[in-house]
Amino acid sequence: MKKVEKVGLIVKRTSEAREVASQIADFLAKRSISVVYDAECARDVGADGCEIEAMDVDLYLVLGGDGMILKAASRGAGKAAPILGFNFGTMGFLTEAKPEEWRSALERVLAGEYFIEERSKLSVLVGRDKVGEALNEAVVASASPVRMLHLHVYVGEALAQSLRSDGVIVATPTGSTAYSMSAGGPILDPRTPAIVITAICPFSFSARSIVIPEHLPIRVKIVDAKESALLVIDGQKVLALEPGQEVALRKSRNAVKLVKFRQDFYERIRERL
Repeated sequence: MKKVEKVGLIVKRTSEAREVASQIADFLAKRSISVVYDAECARDVGADGCEIEAMDVDLYLVLGGDGMILKAASRGAGKAAPILGFNFGTMGFLTEAKPEEWRSALERVLAGEYFIEERSKLSVLVGRDKVGEALNEAVVASASPVRMLHLHVYVGEALAQSLRSDGVIVATPTGSTAYSMSAGGPILDPRTPAIVITAICPFSFSARSIVIPEHLPIRVKIVDAKESALLVIDGQKVLALEPGQEVALRKSRNAVKLVKFRQDFYERIRERL
């Protein structure tokens, strides 16, 4: 990564996160590194800021949990410049440091003592229209909690599954430790070039998760003539789907860059699950 001259601060709306953000801003200012706050945080602290999409920075600092990183990534963070996450949330699979470690973590970044880990994303289309990208997962779910959907899941041109279920989750390796895992799906090492498809509460003993190569396209079709559904992307974006519509998913050309200090995926699995 090039020399850090400008940092974007994306901050959870808690007093603890705001206080650490202020300390980080002072730390960086003393090193002649400029800081731009996300617009929401800037309004709260009375500073200059801009929307995440408009940030032109060398490094993003996300002070929050996994949800904040997903929000930031959905709005373009991590594409051109990497994200360093501080865990102000619960699980913190995507974050790299604890709040109290902010100073040592930044000193390591400024000294170049880190590496970049790229996480794959899914492009999500409804019909021919791209509606977003998923770092974790895209979910097609029933719009009514007590009514099942009839779904056809295609991998390439092959009908892989015909499901009657509450929905289906299509997850990246990053998302395999999130909703997909809760629905009984396998955990994938984030370095695995694969996608996992997991049914939600299927009405069949034989419905199991499928792990497929990441280069294969996926289509999820709502077969029911009457049942409507929802498309949820990373828990951030929700779209209504009509009966008969198809959701297409494929590996995105974009990836999210995360700042890492160590390879500790299996340690995190042991500690947090």
